[in-house]
Amino acid sequence: MKGRPPGRMKPIRKPATHELVIERIRRAIHLCTYLPGDRLPPEREIADQLAVSRESVRDAIKVLVDKGYLISRRGAKGGLTVTSLMQPLAHMKERLRGEAENFLHLMEFRRANESLAARLAAARRDDADLARLRRAIEDLQRNDGIPRFRKADQDFHLAVVAVARNPYVEDAIESARDAIFLLVGHDYPILLHSSLEGHIRIFEAIAAGDGARAEAAMAEHIDVAVRELVDVVAARHSPESPVASVG
Repeated sequence: MKGRPPGRMKPIRKPATHELVIERIRRAIHLCTYLPGDRLPPEREIADQLAVSRESVRDAIKVLVDKGYLISRRGAKGGLTVTSLMQPLAHMKERLRGEAENFLHLMEFRRANESLAARLAAARRDDADLARLRRAIEDLQRNDGIPRFRKADQDFHLAVVAVARNPYVEDAIESARDAIFLLVGHDYPILLHSSLEGHIRIFEAIAAGDGARAEAAMAEHIDVAVRELVDVVAARHSPESPVASVG
């Protein structure tokens, strides 16, 4: 039996430099490196950090301003400020209903990779790693506003994968959390109480060096996040409920 003829390969499209700059800044905002109200570094500093021209940075900034990510102000106190990116809860629900399958695929991907990261972290953590994770837990417990809670949530999850010390897993998780942001947005609903409890269970298992328990705790944490977000979309939680991040 003859095999199928090989398919034609797609032509390569080399992205423009400013498109790569857009992606890098956008991801930094999605991963809470910069919070609403934070100022970005000056154009020259961004260009130096990314090893690109100022023109490429300037072109990228124009796009990010147009898309609502940044506000550009002139004057001594001016500069580039990150916006809140807030939208009505109804918009998030509508977006998720239309992207339900994609959302579930992303969360399955996160569950597999972040559970693995938690198991590896339990085997590879040291005292400095545990201190970093503990600081993120303490920031979560302070709960001084949704953006700060979300940053602490991101810091905790990214710290877990950093402790796992596997660059492939780290890149996969960052990409998945970035993609989840595009679906859910910056400040949308997962109940604070269950989110904090889940982080504490993961931390305790990693601190104890119990890889199996850490893996199971992370999987359950993400499963709870999915269930609660599905409840929100189905209107079983009200918009007035305390909200935070998606696990």
